[in-house]
Amino acid sequence: MIGHKSKVGFLVLAAAVLVVSLALMTAAPSGAASDQKKVLRFGSIVPFNQKEGLEIQKWMKLFAKMYNDQGGWLIGGQRYQVEYTAYDGGFQDAPKARSAVERAVLQDGLKLLVSNWGDPETQTTTITEPNKVLVLGDGFNDEAIGPANNYYIRSSGVYFTRGLTYIIQKDYMARGAKTDVIVNPDTEAGKFGGMLWASTAKLAGLKVLDNLYFNSSQLDFGPIASKIVSLHPDMIDTAFTTGNQITNLIAALKDAGYKGLIYPGNMTPFVFDACLARVGKEYLEGTESLYFDPRGIQKDPKMLELVNRYIKEYGEFQIEGVGWLWSWFPFRDAVESTGSIDPEVLRKYLQNSKKATMGLLGYVQLFARPDKGNFKTIDAAPTTPVSIVRNGKLTGLKVASVKDQYLVSIKSYGTVEAYQKYWDTYGYPKFPDEPSIFDYKNLKK
Repeated sequence: MIGHKSKVGFLVLAAAVLVVSLALMTAAPSGAASDQKKVLRFGSIVPFNQKEGLEIQKWMKLFAKMYNDQGGWLIGGQRYQVEYTAYDGGFQDAPKARSAVERAVLQDGLKLLVSNWGDPETQTTTITEPNKVLVLGDGFNDEAIGPANNYYIRSSGVYFTRGLTYIIQKDYMARGAKTDVIVNPDTEAGKFGGMLWASTAKLAGLKVLDNLYFNSSQLDFGPIASKIVSLHPDMIDTAFTTGNQITNLIAALKDAGYKGLIYPGNMTPFVFDACLARVGKEYLEGTESLYFDPRGIQKDPKMLELVNRYIKEYGEFQIEGVGWLWSWFPFRDAVESTGSIDPEVLRKYLQNSKKATMGLLGYVQLFARPDKGNFKTIDAAPTTPVSIVRNGKLTGLKVASVKDQYLVSIKSYGTVEAYQKYWDTYGYPKFPDEPSIFDYKNLKK
């Protein structure tokens, strides 16, 4: 017979064995943790009242869906469910944008913002920087990419895009243009655009007769058209003029008797159709502008497959957001190359970037800004297609290469010395294999 103390000890031991057995029975089997999907959460601050903002949302949702349909995004050997959220920041609406960024960062705890568009980026960084949120966005204010900021990358900007303007201005000069008038809305962006376009006009050899500005809300462009005609320019640049502003301006120019060349900087197919209805195809014949349809210029089968996937998901193809999707592709490359979603890891990879990545319209490559004292690769130069109106149709013509965008910008801004010092220390960048019209030797002329 078992003694009282022995019996108690036996029962305690049996209970312990039972607890361990139950724990083993309910524990996850070996390797099960790696089979459970983690979550990759990211978002965008975009204007819900702009076609571009709506299209950026659609593309981002599609990218997330494509990964999730495959069982998740395979990153570093682990499957991640992809969750995307868009936040309405309005278009250059500082209070609304601030509220959207605070909601994304402070309430929802996002650490990755990709393809921001339309938000005042210098305000965005006052929230994202102290919270170490990696932002891949768009903008024109150089303060955002200064050395004081560590987490903001302008992967879809306009600073390194002077090659596009230069190429079109040179094309118009080959057709006889010698003088130029630059027309923009009277906004911070419009003033900045006037400076940019004037810098390349001077480099190309054009004489800028005037920079004219109009109220963003005005509908009657008759007075400004009359002013333009009185200056007798050979060509007109409309840098940051968009949407109905372009349509109303071109219609007013025709009514005022203007017969020169027009470079409408943002002539989307929708805007082109509206202009066509107002002024007829003869008045627009030979007009060159940006081109946002990958099907007219892109040769990469993977990018064209994305276009087909968009059409399958949403129906008729829309181009309004395509020109502002550059941020997604370096972000995707950083995630897959590092096998990480850690903002610190991704930041370091992108800010030491040496290569271009392919996007829907061509390549995008990150470069340093030594002219601003920033030696990290934080500002983008994208391949940008050019269109021409032929027989009443908007048609792909050529591209401004990454090399053209980068080097023409440096030359036109008068920053060659700062970049030469940088290249002497860090080496010259390698560009994608694309046709170009500008080289390092042109910087010395």
